[in-house]
Amino acid sequence: MKKIIPLILAILFTSSIWAQNGSIQGKIFGTDQKPLSMATLTVFLAKDTSIVSYRISNEGGDFKFANLPLNVPLRLLATYVGNEAYRKSFTLTPQTPAIKLDSIIMLMTSKSLDEVIVTAERPPITVKNDTVEFNANSFKTLPNALVEDLLKKLPGVRVDADGNITMNGKSVNKILVDGKSFFGDDPKMATRNLPANAIDKIQAVDDKEQALLNGDNNTSNVGKVINITLKKGYKKSAFGKVYAGGGTQDVYELGGIMNIFRDTLQVSVLGYSNNLNRPGFSYSELMNNGGLRRSNANRSSNSTRINNGMNGSMVDINGVNFGGNTNFGIATSNGGGFNLNHAPNAKKSFYLQYYFGEVRNRLNTDRLAELYNGDTIITNHRVTNVLTKNYGHSVGGGFKIKTDSVTTLNFNAGYTAGLVRESPNVLISSENNYLGALSKGNINQSNEVNNYNYNHTFYLLRTGKTNSKRLMSIVHSLNIGNNASDYMTSSVLNYLYPSRYDSLQNQLRQVRLPQAFGSLSASFYEPIHKLFTLRFTNRYSFTQIKNTTEMLYANQLGDSYSVLNPVLSGSFERQQHEVFLAQKLAFQYKKLTIVAGIDETFLTSHLNTSAEANSIQRNIQKLNPNLNISFNNLTLTYNKNYSLPSYSYLLPVFDNSNPYYIAKGNPNLQPTATADWSLSYNYNNQTKNLNIWWYSSFQQRDNDIIQNIAIDKQGIQTSSPTNADGTRNLSVNLNINKDYKIGEKNKLTLSAGGYYNINRSKMIFNADTSWQTTNQLSNWFGLNINIKDKIEWNNSYSPDFNFTRYTNPNFTNLQANLHNFSTGLVIRWTKNLILENNLTYLYNSNLTGANKTTVRWNAAINYNFMKDQRVTIKLSAYDILNQNSNIVRLIASQNTLTYNRGNLLPRYFMMTLTYNIKQMPRK
Repeated sequence: MKKIIPLILAILFTSSIWAQNGSIQGKIFGTDQKPLSMATLTVFLAKDTSIVSYRISNEGGDFKFANLPLNVPLRLLATYVGNEAYRKSFTLTPQTPAIKLDSIIMLMTSKSLDEVIVTAERPPITVKNDTVEFNANSFKTLPNALVEDLLKKLPGVRVDADGNITMNGKSVNKILVDGKSFFGDDPKMATRNLPANAIDKIQAVDDKEQALLNGDNNTSNVGKVINITLKKGYKKSAFGKVYAGGGTQDVYELGGIMNIFRDTLQVSVLGYSNNLNRPGFSYSELMNNGGLRRSNANRSSNSTRINNGMNGSMVDINGVNFGGNTNFGIATSNGGGFNLNHAPNAKKSFYLQYYFGEVRNRLNTDRLAELYNGDTIITNHRVTNVLTKNYGHSVGGGFKIKTDSVTTLNFNAGYTAGLVRESPNVLISSENNYLGALSKGNINQSNEVNNYNYNHTFYLLRTGKTNSKRLMSIVHSLNIGNNASDYMTSSVLNYLYPSRYDSLQNQLRQVRLPQAFGSLSASFYEPIHKLFTLRFTNRYSFTQIKNTTEMLYANQLGDSYSVLNPVLSGSFERQQHEVFLAQKLAFQYKKLTIVAGIDETFLTSHLNTSAEANSIQRNIQKLNPNLNISFNNLTLTYNKNYSLPSYSYLLPVFDNSNPYYIAKGNPNLQPTATADWSLSYNYNNQTKNLNIWWYSSFQQRDNDIIQNIAIDKQGIQTSSPTNADGTRNLSVNLNINKDYKIGEKNKLTLSAGGYYNINRSKMIFNADTSWQTTNQLSNWFGLNINIKDKIEWNNSYSPDFNFTRYTNPNFTNLQANLHNFSTGLVIRWTKNLILENNLTYLYNSNLTGANKTTVRWNAAINYNFMKDQRVTIKLSAYDILNQNSNIVRLIASQNTLTYNRGNLLPRYFMMTLTYNIKQMPRK
């Protein structure tokens, strides 16, 4: 803190000095005498046209420049699409430090913007209807900067640590290069591989295609598309990197990624191996090179997990684990693959990809769960040692074709195979705070899981040639999968209360789970008036899920598992047919859009189980109103839907894989009805560099699925799902970001936000019923300072408060508070030397002693050398203070507090050598 305060004071003092300089302001009009908003005003140095500053005129046509130098010849350039450029040369002096231009009249022209200005005077920003265009040369970056570094310079654009991009509060869905869908339409391939000095322009527009596919043609609730225009001559290139490193504690990493860019063809190859609890490449690089974004975009059932935690990062895409680990354990990751994208022209693109990933995770955990019931506390203790091996294969392909200016065809298909092998050893014990020890035991398992999945999606999208509000879309998707799981258990359990006895288990639990899902939908929009449009959506879907569970025993030790236990075995099959019809009337006038309609749901379900002699029928026939109101940046929605229980809740068979937590399904569960209200607001002011984003929702669920939990005298918990009315959930998500320019070379960014959730639901525990209300209050505050791109200081603070209250006095109120502060400093000492320093402070008020506080300190030195700084040597230190051993994770859920401790990456020091391949032409 002693260093922070002087730094802030110095910045404020410097700002006050700049404030003593000159200024120019004015008002800009069109030929119709109406103010022009979103016009670009740029001040250049007259001698060499270097940009001093730029502004965007506000809705009243006003603009103002402050902090301009005195006694220096300057030039003001005003540009607006479809108008002649306005120029004015001026010099500010101590005697005349301010100039006011009452009215600037922009004259109409038929020439393009590039024709009315010279190249040296191109403005930093140009607004063309709904497109914002940035001149890349106006935003200076370091010599070896990438597109991601360039984007961070653009007003309204934010790039987080994982490379996710938002612009004016909206996420960037895809990045095009010269208008073509290279890199699987994924933003991060271009942003983290293309050099910034190859870029001429960056254009941003709302994702209109996604708006059409959403069925509402509303661009207020979709992301952005960015088109990168390369400089002339940069149409053929190759770029990538290879790296290798090693260090103390036997840590290592090595890998390579290569991209070949030849007019219409992009080929990518990658491979990696490390034992650092992270993928060989970031999620961005995997999605980029694999075209996985393209195959995922319209999947009816895709599963992508990207997690960052205290122990590392992890990427899992559709059952393929590409390495890493965020929880306890130390993972060794290996993988490789290739991707091919071919776009012969702007109307056609094709892709083919394959990936293989392997993760071996050595895990040692110590888990303590305290279950509260009145003044009684039952403590279950579980110590686990296991080596888990995950293998994954993924192959996919597809195409996107625009047959004409209004018709688009898209097809994606993929096949994944995920395999898991593990042999855990578990020591368990249970005790009662009054009665003492209840049980103890030793469990050995050998588990195999094989998961196979095929999916494809096709859509046809056609808009009207003369009326863009006319639309037809046809979408078909199919997903077929099969999961086969074998859980072999050998255990010895010693029960101590109320009387001593031993239980031996030698069993094989086999689960077979084939699934199929298919759907076909068609949407039609027909304008009936300039203000009104009729919208029709029809969809049919079919789902089939089968489950067969067999519990097998051996007659004696060494025999095969051939004896069936009918009590712990069973099966079910559910076939589900759904017809969904929606009729809506849309009213649109200027910034106001109102869409109201009726949804008709016809759903039939047939469930056959081994526990029931007759088929269980579930039929839903409902008419539901829906509403969407959008005004400017404010959107209000209401809808209601009905959903059948997940198959995992239905199997009427006990699962005793964990003898302390036994679960049983309930085939008689009813469908859940959910009414959902949401209110969102997105405000972005480019002239003030201010963005406010707010989303709130209220859900009311009847026939919600909750767990009926019971604990016996040995401390064994048995749960079964049941329906309950009255679940309520209120959530609010808020983000505020404000950029301050301190001079023209420094920037201060302040951000704040929060996630607030209140959930009220019913709980049943040992036949006692209670309403439980869980409150989650998560806040975050950020302060980032950038000084001349030489020093970057990023700070964040996140206090989280979680507490649960019960209406039944038999249950103990729970509370868990967490404070997380992180600070990161990057110093570009010279062009070749970069210093990194990151400190994370974690405080958990519910823990005791040294476990309350954890301080994680990482640091690194980067040195770039050789031609174009292609080679980087990085010396890094991880967990310098050796605090990982203090980490305990606390989870508060229902009436249970769970403490988790496990093995984490140890402190290590490492050196990594990276060679960047940049075969970019000069011109």
